[in-house]
Amino acid sequence: MLQTGVIIHYGKAEGKPDTGPVTCKINWPNRFLLMRRHTAAHLLDYCLATLTSSRVETTDSWLGDDPYVGYGGPAPSALDLERLTALANSFIQRGLNVDVITLDRAAAERLIADAPNVSRLPKSEKLRIVTIEGQLPIPCGGTHVRNLGEIGALEVRRTEPAETGFRLHFEVK
Repeated sequence: MLQTGVIIHYGKAEGKPDTGPVTCKINWPNRFLLMRRHTAAHLLDYCLATLTSSRVETTDSWLGDDPYVGYGGPAPSALDLERLTALANSFIQRGLNVDVITLDRAAAERLIADAPNVSRLPKSEKLRIVTIEGQLPIPCGGTHVRNLGEIGALEVRRTEPAETGFRLHFEVK
């Protein structure tokens, strides 16, 4: 996280914390899994909007065990979940590129005017914009794969009711 010119990392200390230089290491298998799930969640947003011919607003998400994305509105039917899975996997199989750029706020807001959840953006001078090839650009500070093919495959598992809509549970394989 960037806070007034200082990069802040959150982590877990092993042993007694000390002052001075630190060595950080990334748990790459876990990080890559989260990157794949995170990008898959964006893809689900696009596919759900495509199948319903409407804009979708996410309410929450969880990318740990049993990942899901929460949405407002009624849950799709079982048939729609099959179509959603097929559409998402068709994009994954095509290996569409995932591009990330950082823009000043005014330029970013023009680019993402039709993106969901714009009202929840942080009040920062620059915004990070993620675009899956051929899809709408979206503001996001998370980690993503560079190509949808890295996701492997996506399985939409189930929906469950949530306070303001439903949660769509999925997994990457």
